[in-house]
Amino acid sequence: MAKSEQKAEKDIRPPVVAILGHIDHGKSTLIDYIRKTNVTGAEAGGITQHINTYEIVHTSKDGREKHITFLDTPGHEAFSNIRIHCANVADIAALIVSAEDGVKPQTLEVLKQIKECHLPYLVVITKIDKPSADILLNKIWQKMKFMSRATAVVRR
Repeated sequence: MAKSEQKAEKDIRPPVVAILGHIDHGKSTLIDYIRKTNVTGAEAGGITQHINTYEIVHTSKDGREKHITFLDTPGHEAFSNIRIHCANVADIAALIVSAEDGVKPQTLEVLKQIKECHLPYLVVITKIDKPSADILLNKIWQKMKFMSRATAVVRR
């Protein structure tokens, strides 16, 4: 790699991913899984009360290391301003929706904020292993499809 290419690559900041959604939908647990940690075990009541920032290193197929920054946000309604701030600084959002609880007030609030920021986003459905998940998955998909004009879903 040429020296100018190395400098240009060094100056590029890692992408910032905001993890947003309703309280107790699995935002921090998802990041714990990605990072192979257990931060949620140390949180008061298992509930995020402030922004947590994490950087992971991803090794690409060609062996180069790439960094990704995650912003873990609180889902309680009292932390709306924090979520707005995170949406404004992020490059992409992951809107977390629990298959157990479905779309909730902060889900709708976050989706509105994401759209107002013109932020690209993914809808991530968590807790699909719970007994009540199968009942709600189709309802969640229909509601999200209507709200976001989504056209495809990937299910495993």
